Amino acid sequence: MDSSEPVLLLGAGASITSGIPAAAKTVEKVARWAWCKENGRHPDDFTIRRSDYWPWLTAQPWYRPELSPADLYPDAIDNLLGVKSDRREFFEKLINPPEVPPSRGYVALTQILHQGWISTVLTTNFDRCLERAAIQQNRPHRLVSISTPADYVMFNSAPHDPQLVFLHGSVKHYTDKNLTDEVQSLDPLLVERLRPLLRDHPVITVGYRGAEASVMNDLFLAQAKAGSFLHGVYWCVLENDLAGPHSPSVEQLAATIGSNFQLVPIRGFDDLFEKDLLASMIAAGARPTRRPSGHSVGGMPADMRPLDGLDLSGFEQPLLQARLRQYADRTDLWRPGDIDAAWVEEMTDRLDLVRPVGGSVTPTLAGWLLFSRNPSVEFPQARVEFCAMGPGHWLRGRFGEDVELEPTARDDEFTVRRTITGNLWSQLDDLIDLLALVNFQFRLKAEVSRTVNAYNAIAIKEMLVNAIVHRDYDRDEAVQVVVEPKSITVISPGGLIEEIAVQVAGQSFQDAIAERTSPIKGYRNPAISDLFYGGGQMDRRGSGLSDMVLATVNNNGSVSFGPSADNTRFTVTLEARPEAVDEITNTALPMAEETVRYSSNLIAIESMPAKVWHAATSAGSNRSFYRAAEGLAVPPGHVSDGRFYSLYDLEELAEVMVTPFDPGEIEALDFNELIEMPGGESVALKLLHELLFEHLKTKGLQIEYDRRRAYFARGDEPELKVSYQGRLRKATRTVVKARTKRDSDDIVYYEHKAVSFSVLRFGSDWAVVLTPGYAFTRDGLRNPISRERTNALSTRRAARDFNPSVLQDVSFWLAILSGEAEGLFALEHRPDNDLARFAPSVLLSHRMPTISFNVSAFNELAQRDTEIDEDLQRLDDELEALALEPDEEDGGGLGRDGDDPGEGEPDDVD
Repeated sequence: MDSSEPVLLLGAGASITSGIPAAAKTVEKVARWAWCKENGRHPDDFTIRRSDYWPWLTAQPWYRPELSPADLYPDAIDNLLGVKSDRREFFEKLINPPEVPPSRGYVALTQILHQGWISTVLTTNFDRCLERAAIQQNRPHRLVSISTPADYVMFNSAPHDPQLVFLHGSVKHYTDKNLTDEVQSLDPLLVERLRPLLRDHPVITVGYRGAEASVMNDLFLAQAKAGSFLHGVYWCVLENDLAGPHSPSVEQLAATIGSNFQLVPIRGFDDLFEKDLLASMIAAGARPTRRPSGHSVGGMPADMRPLDGLDLSGFEQPLLQARLRQYADRTDLWRPGDIDAAWVEEMTDRLDLVRPVGGSVTPTLAGWLLFSRNPSVEFPQARVEFCAMGPGHWLRGRFGEDVELEPTARDDEFTVRRTITGNLWSQLDDLIDLLALVNFQFRLKAEVSRTVNAYNAIAIKEMLVNAIVHRDYDRDEAVQVVVEPKSITVISPGGLIEEIAVQVAGQSFQDAIAERTSPIKGYRNPAISDLFYGGGQMDRRGSGLSDMVLATVNNNGSVSFGPSADNTRFTVTLEARPEAVDEITNTALPMAEETVRYSSNLIAIESMPAKVWHAATSAGSNRSFYRAAEGLAVPPGHVSDGRFYSLYDLEELAEVMVTPFDPGEIEALDFNELIEMPGGESVALKLLHELLFEHLKTKGLQIEYDRRRAYFARGDEPELKVSYQGRLRKATRTVVKARTKRDSDDIVYYEHKAVSFSVLRFGSDWAVVLTPGYAFTRDGLRNPISRERTNALSTRRAARDFNPSVLQDVSFWLAILSGEAEGLFALEHRPDNDLARFAPSVLLSHRMPTISFNVSAFNELAQRDTEIDEDLQRLDDELEALALEPDEEDGGGLGRDGDDPGEGEPDDVD
C-alpha cells in the first residue's frame, strides 16, 4: 500500500497447485523415470509400481536413508539425470503438465504485476506457470523473462515492465542448475545485478524452504552481512509450519538481521495472492503504482512500441476518458468519481498507451491506433477494405437502390467497395453496421415458425474483433472483408504467433480450437486486446474463435478458419444458413435434417406450496421427534436447527387435533422465504419429497425411501402388466417380470420397472425429475437382492435403453403419476390419511417440456443390436448369480433398519 514494490521470491511450493510437483515428489518421479530407462520400460507404463523402482533407488551407493526425499533432490538429479539431454527431456515433461492451468494464485499475481505493486519476481523454479498465466490473462501486457546470462542485459533495477528472473537458469537452454555442485553458488554477474533490489526493497519469499546453499548464501546471508534488508524479509510459511523446524540457513538469516526478519503464516500460495493481497488491495481502493521511466528493452510487442515524432495532443480526449472509465469499471480498477487529468495520465501509462522516451512521453502504437483521430494517415495499413460481390438485385436489396455497383468480368455480377479508416473503435462500429445489412432476416417455416438471421450476430462480431485486434500492424496490408450472397470472409495480415503455434503443436488450428477444453491464448497486440476487453468489445479473452464456432453452429451455419500455408495471413469464413429463401415472401422451409425434437424427463410443478409452518422442538432428528410424538397427530415434516418444518398447516391442525405443538409457538413463513434461509432449500426439498412419497403410495407403488425410487409389486401372478394411454396409442407394459433359471422354470428373481424421482429448482421454476430404471427383488415385493451390488447392474441395465424406449418409459411413469390426466394434476393423499385436509395443494403439468436442436450439434453413434443383446445376456447372468446367493446381507425391507419411514416415522433422507 505504501508503493514500496517488494521483490518476490518463489519456490517450488508456489507451483504445486498448478500441477508441478515439489522436491520430494520430483525425486520419486526421477527414480521412476531412471529405473524405466535402465530396464527398457516406457515411463508412462501404468503397470509400474513403487515397489519396482524404490528398492532400486535405495540400493544406490549415493542414497542416504537419513535424509528426507526433498533433501535428496540434488543428489538424485546428479546421479540419475546427469546427462544434460536426459535432464532436459525429464524436466520439459515435468514442468509442462498437460491441460493443467496455472493456479488462481498465479492468475492473481499477474494482476498484481499489472498494477505495478510488484515489479520483480525471482524464482528457483524452472516451470513457466507465471508466464502461462500472463499469456492467458493478458496481464501484464509484457513480462520480461530472464533465464540465461544472455538475458542479463534486459535486467533493470527499476523496471518499466515487470521482470521474472530464473535464478537457476533454463531447462530449455541447458542452463538449469540442479546438481549438487551447481546449486552451491549463483552466477556472480546475476548476484551483482540483484544486489540493489535487495538493498532498496522489501523481500517476500513464498513456497521456498531455504535449503539451497546458492540462494541462501549468495542472495541472503552475504547481503545480510553487508547490511541490506533494512526494508525487511517476509518469509511466508504455512500456518501449520510456523513453529518449525526451519532450515538452518533460514535460522541463521533471522539471527543476522534480527527484527528485519519476519515469519508470516499463510494458508497457501493461492489464498495469499488471490485473497490476502489482490482482493484486499482492490477492496482498499489501492491505486496502480507509477512505473519509473526506465529504458525499454528488446523483444517488446509491436503495439507497445513508442512512436517518435507523434504527440499526445493527437489523442481524442473525450474518447480516451470514456474508454478508460469503462476499462476501470469492468476490471475493478480504482478511479476517482470525477475523471481528472492526473488519473488519465496514470492510466495511459499503466495500459501501455504511452511510453517514456528520454525525458518525454510519446504515444505507443496501441495508443495511436485506438485514440488518435485518424491513425490511417500515419499508418495506411491500419484500414479495412470492404468488398461485397453478387448479383445486382441482391446488392441493391442489401445496400439500397442507389448503391454504386461496379461491374465485374462475369455477367450479372457486380461489386460494392468501401475503404474503412479511423481509429480501431470506429472501424469495428462501421464494419458491424455494414455487415448488419447483409445479415438479413427471414421467416423460417417450421413446427413453430420463427424469424432467423442468415448469420449469428455474435459470430460476426467475434470474427471482426479477431481481425482488428490480432492482425499484424507492421505488415503493409489492409484487413479484407469479402461478402458474397451466402458467405462472409475476413482476411487479416499475420498468421499464428509463436505462443499459439506452440499450443497448437502442428495440429490444424481449427481442430485444436475444437478439441481443447480450455481456450488457446496468445496476443500479438496485448495492449490493444486488453483495451478491447476492458471496453466490452471482447466478452472473454482468448475464447473469441470458439464462441464464434458455437454461435454459428447453433444458427445452423458453418465456419472455417486458419492461417495461410506461409503463416502470413489468417482467414475466417462464415457460411450463411443453408435454407433457400423465397425473395418475394422472404420465407424459407427448414432443411429436412435441420432439427430433431428432444423431450426432457421433467414434470413442471405449476403450483408450489405458498407457506411453510414451523414450531420449536428439542428433538435432534426426525427419528427422535416422531418417536417422542408417538400417538399424537403429526404430519410429515423435517427437523432442522431446533425447529420442525412442515408444508401441512400446523395452526389448523393444532386447533382440531392433539399434537405435540404449542399453538402459540407455531409460526408461518412464505415458501420463498424458506428458500432464502441458510440450508432452507435443503429443508424445502425434503418436504416436497414427502408429498411425493404420499402421492406414490396412492398409486400402489413400493417405495425405496433412501433412494427415492418407486416400483410396482407383483400381484397374484408372477408377472404384472399395466395398461395406459401412450403418446400415440393405448399400450400395455410389463412392469414386473419373473426371471427363471436358464435350464428350468424356477423363478430366481423379479425384475421391476422402477422410477427414481427428485425435485429440482431451475431458477424460479421447480420440477420433478423422473429417471427410469430397474429394481430387482427375490419375492417380487419388498425383499431386494443385495441392493449395493445390484445398483451398478441396474444402472448398466438402464444404460442399454436408448432414446425411444427411454421416452416411452418416462411417458409411462408420467401417465401413472398423473392418472392420465389431460390437464394439470394434483399430488394426492391416501383415503386413510386423516391429515390430508391440512396438506397444501401442489399442481403438476401433465406434459414434459420438449425442444428442437440442430442435428449438427449432435454426433450420434449407431449401436449394433447384437452388441446390446450380448451385453444384456451378460447382465442377466450376473443378476441370476446374485439372486442365487444367500440373502443374509440383504437387510430386507425398503426403509432404514427395515422400517417404512413413511408410516408415522419419516426417516432422515436427503
